[in-house]
Amino acid sequence: MKFSFAFAAALSLSVSAAAIAADAPVIKQNALVKTADGRKVGYIDRILKDSAGVPTAVQIIYSGRFVVIPATTLSAAEKGLVTSLTAKEVNRL
Repeated sequence: MKFSFAFAAALSLSVSAAAIAADAPVIKQNALVKTADGRKVGYIDRILKDSAGVPTAVQIIYSGRFVVIPATTLSAAEKGLVTSLTAKEVNRL
């Protein structure tokens, strides 16, 4: 009985992790990033990753300076990626 419960719990966690990974956008070097309000921010200069190799943020050059945008704000777009941040919010980073 304990084995069945543990197996079911482990299976649900693995399915959840797979579902989350499937929803994650593909983050690539030099991909275009736009803001939620449709403005072009720039191209990905560097991808920051955690110890497991999962992207945590991207670095772009915006208005002549490096800006780090959290990967959790990114989603796939027709051409490149879109951040849920507005241009005003990106400017504050």
